[in-house]
Amino acid sequence: MVDMIRVNINSRELTAQAGETILTIALANGIEIPNLCYDNRMKIYGACGVCVVEVDGMPKLVRACSTLAVDGMIVKTETDRTIAARKVAFELLASDHRGDCRPPCVVACPAHTDCQGYVGLIANGQYEEAIKVTKDILALPASIGRICPHPCETECRRKNVESPVAIADLKRFLGDIDISNGTYVPMLKPQSGKKVAIIGAGPAGISCAYFLARFGHQVVIYENQPYPGGMLRYGIPEYRLPKEILDAEINTLRKMGVEIKCNVKLGEDISLLYLKKIYDAVFVAIGAWESTSMGCAGEDMEGVLGGIEFLGKVTNSEPLYMGNKVIVVGGGNTAMDVARTAVRMGAEHVQVIYRRTRDEMPAEKIEIDEAEEEGVEFTFLVAPVEIIGDGTRAKAVRCQKMSLGEPDASGRRSPKPIPGEEVTLDADLIISAIGQQVNARSIKELEVSKRGNINVDPNTFATNMEGVFAGGEAATGPKIAVIAIAQGNNAAKVIDSYLYGQIIPVSEASIITQTDLTEADFVHIEKQDRQHAFVVDEQKRKLSFSAISDTFTEEAALKEASKCLECGCHDYFECKLVNYFGKYNINTTAIVGEMHKREEAQTHPFILRNPDKCILCGQCVRACEERLGILAIGLEKRGFDTQVIPEFNLPLQESACISCGQCIDVCPTGALMERAAVPKQVPVEFDNVSSVCNYCGVGCNIILQSKGSLVFKSLPDRSQDEGLLCVNGRFGIGFVNDQSRLKTALVRRKDSTLEVSLEEALTLTSKNLQLVQGQFGKDSVAIFASPRFTNEEAFILKKVADKLGTTFIGSMAEKDISGTESVLGSNASANSYEELYSTDLIISVGNIAENNPVMGVKIKTAALKKAKLVSISNGKTRMDECADFSLKLDNSLDFIKSLIKALLDGGYVNQAQVENSAVDLTNLSDYVKDAQASEDATKLAKMYGEAKKAIIVIDDNIVTADAIKLLADMAVITGKMGKPHSGIILMRSNCNSQGFIDMGVNVPGKQIIEQINAGKIKAALIIGEDLVGTDPTLAEALKKLDFVVTLDIFETATTAMSNIVIPIGSFAEAEGTFTRSDRKIQAINPAISLANQNTVFATLAKLGQYLGIKIASVKQATEMLSSDVPAYSGLYLAQNSDTAIYTPNSRSNPCGSQVLYTDGYNKEDKKAVLAVPEGDKMFMDKQVYDTVQKKFNVYRKENGLK
Repeated sequence: MVDMIRVNINSRELTAQAGETILTIALANGIEIPNLCYDNRMKIYGACGVCVVEVDGMPKLVRACSTLAVDGMIVKTETDRTIAARKVAFELLASDHRGDCRPPCVVACPAHTDCQGYVGLIANGQYEEAIKVTKDILALPASIGRICPHPCETECRRKNVESPVAIADLKRFLGDIDISNGTYVPMLKPQSGKKVAIIGAGPAGISCAYFLARFGHQVVIYENQPYPGGMLRYGIPEYRLPKEILDAEINTLRKMGVEIKCNVKLGEDISLLYLKKIYDAVFVAIGAWESTSMGCAGEDMEGVLGGIEFLGKVTNSEPLYMGNKVIVVGGGNTAMDVARTAVRMGAEHVQVIYRRTRDEMPAEKIEIDEAEEEGVEFTFLVAPVEIIGDGTRAKAVRCQKMSLGEPDASGRRSPKPIPGEEVTLDADLIISAIGQQVNARSIKELEVSKRGNINVDPNTFATNMEGVFAGGEAATGPKIAVIAIAQGNNAAKVIDSYLYGQIIPVSEASIITQTDLTEADFVHIEKQDRQHAFVVDEQKRKLSFSAISDTFTEEAALKEASKCLECGCHDYFECKLVNYFGKYNINTTAIVGEMHKREEAQTHPFILRNPDKCILCGQCVRACEERLGILAIGLEKRGFDTQVIPEFNLPLQESACISCGQCIDVCPTGALMERAAVPKQVPVEFDNVSSVCNYCGVGCNIILQSKGSLVFKSLPDRSQDEGLLCVNGRFGIGFVNDQSRLKTALVRRKDSTLEVSLEEALTLTSKNLQLVQGQFGKDSVAIFASPRFTNEEAFILKKVADKLGTTFIGSMAEKDISGTESVLGSNASANSYEELYSTDLIISVGNIAENNPVMGVKIKTAALKKAKLVSISNGKTRMDECADFSLKLDNSLDFIKSLIKALLDGGYVNQAQVENSAVDLTNLSDYVKDAQASEDATKLAKMYGEAKKAIIVIDDNIVTADAIKLLADMAVITGKMGKPHSGIILMRSNCNSQGFIDMGVNVPGKQIIEQINAGKIKAALIIGEDLVGTDPTLAEALKKLDFVVTLDIFETATTAMSNIVIPIGSFAEAEGTFTRSDRKIQAINPAISLANQNTVFATLAKLGQYLGIKIASVKQATEMLSSDVPAYSGLYLAQNSDTAIYTPNSRSNPCGSQVLYTDGYNKEDKKAVLAVPEGDKMFMDKQVYDTVQKKFNVYRKENGLK
């Protein structure tokens, strides 16, 4: 009996088993202790030092991962000491962690818009998903994409190659798609019952409302102007931002339930006290609407306007005297907007005066260039000192000439007056566009600064009035729109927390950023021209307020987006380290010292390595060695220069690496990452769906990570299995997104090939198959199907076969005969995987570690725990490394015969018991009596005979049915069958080989080919198998058929010979069940959906419908097969159960049994038949006919992968 102890952690009294560590007890009870080098599947390592805790009675902190708990121990996990120690540990890790947690573009954007995310999604053609990512931060992407001065592009590292990525244009591209689609509305949380008033419908107010509505709050915006939009409407000219674009995006807020009340002025129509009384919170975002004074005499006379005032009058179509000559004072973007608007308003001469030179102008270069193209004149190094009038209105401006002195606080050279030098410039209208300011003094309740800005706490946006918050230009003064948007976004988060009883301040993320990269770091990148949107000719554009430029074409957007250098860490959303940085508010630059900068050639097609992000936790090395029994990677050097490298410093794919990805799964940072199965690598938050690998019969549980219509990653599901996958399950998902997938049905007629609809192709298929059946009768049609499809799909296929009157339905993957069925009565494993961990002896027959790698790991794990392991194969296998006894056999049954003879002669067979449970023992004895005894056979007979419990695991890929017969005979005669922990497990070649056998799709392909060559079969329906591609000699057989239809995901040598070709979906789009090799039934779920909804099931169901079979849904198919297939009669009842489901099951036992033959064998008399083989071969060549597996095998071979 296991001793129990009591431990107190953080004042919680807990019970645990003796021998557990503090960390395991804490994690089991939901108490988080940070850790970076711990994995419960591996030995304790204790490298990272971040799991330190305080234990009463111990003067020093202890590591929770390696300290065993003792009875009565009192532990504290979050104290000043532990937090301080952890901070130092994290700061030390940060000091030599090179990379960019987030890309420079995201960091530079005041709203931290996920530029890399949406740009990468555009590059992958995922526009809808890119829109969602963009609108997770920005309510107005089409508008902001047109007018933002894009600080993101200023920091874009692509400028070190040739020029920054056109991020703003790409945002505009997405925004316009969104508008054309009716604008995406993000998901809203349930209504909270809270109400918030927002004063001002500018960028800050709109953004705050957008987020608060998403949080489930009722929002009302009060706007002073006739229409919402703030400066975006009244301060940005129509030619830059068409108001129909702005209106379309603002209308999204109305769809979200936001109410907008215009022509309501704070202080006149409503008061803060009134709003505070009826709302739970108030956000003031009144903007900066007053033009900054020029500070010169006469500026208050008629004929002098502020820049914002001028633009507002134009927007509102108010009367405006322009005259012929307009002078604009200022050098920013507003000044350029004013000047270019004046040109469009008909002014004959527009002159911009600026007190510095062109080089110091804060306006965007393109704005200056386009203004100049449109005829705007620039006069530099002059500053207004007096407005001169004629007594009724301004007529000229007297200016002081200037020179440039030393740089000022802005970094620009400061202007200095040149004594005695002035110039007077005539003007009909003078517009001051030197800046704006806030006027919040009319809001008596709020404290304001000397500049007139509302005083707020910069981290909470709280004003002096409880429940009233302020942000945007009202608090910051005039800034670019995206800063106001960031203020609105952040204020909404704070207000949301306030509405739930506390104020949580906003803070910047604790991240690491590279600051020392230069052009030399990018010399390997191919230069590409920047894409430019079409701009209207200056002579045309200056005549109207129509948009001056077009949005990117799709071609231009794809080209430009593909240039992204993917600077931000691809593992940002999974990285444990950056998560802890945030939790402990780590200053990542607190410790400055030497940093490594290593070059790493990325030659592996699936695994990306970045040693400069490695924290030396050792998990990858330990996982490779301890879990896989492989030494592909190891630690090199000592101390500060220690690094993880492949063996002998080889390229990873040339080492012992089997590309299972286990090192990636355990890596807590971005030091080891997978190359996602998409063209452009992009870090985004994925949708996760549980499913099952669609390759071999192990049936590994996986998590498919998808975004929109693309599957990015396949991860092991640790909640279901031990968290293992092989190269197939981990990286073999690229075919799902492959652009070469068949998309259209094809019909071949004589020398022409026609594209037809799916309906037409299926109609022709059903008619032709029925014609063949009608003409040639029973068994004239054959069906080949790869066992990678679901039970429900196999069930429909069997119904189709029945309807067509054929018994020839099977697979090229199916063997000629079944070894276990001959002896035991069932073509199935007798035991479950879980029993391996409780048995005494495991005999592995074949190349399990190579053909079913995860089962190989399960066997190795069982061998490390208690079981002895014997490996029998026809050559070297990875199983040998951990086997107690390894045998390399020639391709005959001689050894197995010798083994059985040794068991019989050694007294390990109880003949009386055998006679009660089996027949034909004499026949078997006669068969082996002449076998030559060998030392190895005698040794193994002793091990197997003396073992109380033993399981034989057989590689059904390469072990012949004759050999399986003898192995089954051996298990029966020694009494190691029909019991828990003793028996046989058959490892199948395909993910649903067992299910196909159970559904009756089980005729060996070789037998079907024989019937075709004999002229008895006249038509074939082939699904997912490439017969001719694997065995070109089969082309002659197919040529003998009158009609061939192939359903597949890719073009193959077989589709090329088919009369009709029909595209089908992948497992990532499917739902249903697979039955893995040990008879466990597992559900698969769709991660993505096809645009045309042509899943395999839907296509087969439609074909069945044309043949008179009515199965409308997967659910109905499951229900029907539960009724029609006796071994699955309990499935429909058990499918929602948390208990594992095995076949055979029944209504009385819906979850089935993990062990077969406990009540006798599946024969009429309940006795096994000790069959002897007809052939003499132990092994056979493995042949792959499945289209998907074939394609991935080719890819692996081309890339030198094991």
